[in-house]
Amino acid sequence: MKIIAAIDIGTNSMRFMLCEVKGNSIVKKTKELIITRIGKDISKTGIITEKSLIRNIDALKYFKNKADRYGAREIYAIATSAVREALNGEVFVSDALIHAGVDVKVISGEEEAELGLKGVTGEIQNPKENVLVIDVGGGSTELILGSKEKVDYSVSISAGAVRMTEQFITNNPIGNEDVLEMKSRLRELFMKPLEHLNKKRIDRIFAIGGTATTTAAMFHGLSIYNPETVHNTVISLCFISDIFTRLKGMSLHERWNVKGLQKERADVMPAGLYILQHVLESLKKDSLVISENDNLEGIVEKYAMGKNGNR
Repeated sequence: MKIIAAIDIGTNSMRFMLCEVKGNSIVKKTKELIITRIGKDISKTGIITEKSLIRNIDALKYFKNKADRYGAREIYAIATSAVREALNGEVFVSDALIHAGVDVKVISGEEEAELGLKGVTGEIQNPKENVLVIDVGGGSTELILGSKEKVDYSVSISAGAVRMTEQFITNNPIGNEDVLEMKSRLRELFMKPLEHLNKKRIDRIFAIGGTATTTAAMFHGLSIYNPETVHNTVISLCFISDIFTRLKGMSLHERWNVKGLQKERADVMPAGLYILQHVLESLKKDSLVISENDNLEGIVEKYAMGKNGNR
């Protein structure tokens, strides 16, 4: 039995998992999230701001110290869309190693998709079940079709909750013109991937990431987040559409009172929901399953368990 830590540095948040691994199985795990917004304004400026750099290095230090305190033998850290695209992404990677003692690997959208699928399919029993995983992040959305045995199709699309908010949402409550412009852009970005997926067999759809788990938290009206309650929640397209409409008509301050919605996520949640809604409507599907298993489990399976080679 060994203790391993995994860190996922996303556009909107930094997520941490501490787990005990026995053989090729995770037998115990805890997760934690900090809203760090490393991708704030990257779609406009192309760089990670000084404040964002400091905020994310501080979060890395916190997670590194926690991993050390609990005796983690290995720490695996990945960075995704924001660091991948930022002109000064290498500066962050260098600072992370120098100041936090964490070696961050910047991964491609394709590898990000692979890790998400690994996380979801880890507990699926039927090796032949074809699942679509939707990972709505801050800067990008990954669509991954596959099974426990292989990835059949994956794509990373430059449309995430933070990016769409910064590009299209000018006021809160959100105006209809902003929604129409966002819808037009989503149609353009998702057209070819969704045309391809509409020709494929999809047995179930899973959604992972902060937008997905927050949707489930709002569905259950959770005052305190509970991963066991969130995991495997079935969410209908009707609920996603209704909660988007509800949040769209609110000010930021009003959203702070919605149970299950973090204050720090209140500004970007409508855009994240609208991406989920767009994908489901385009695929003519009426529901999806929220999974708490995601990239973090995928990181441990790929890098720590050595199933597909080492880092």
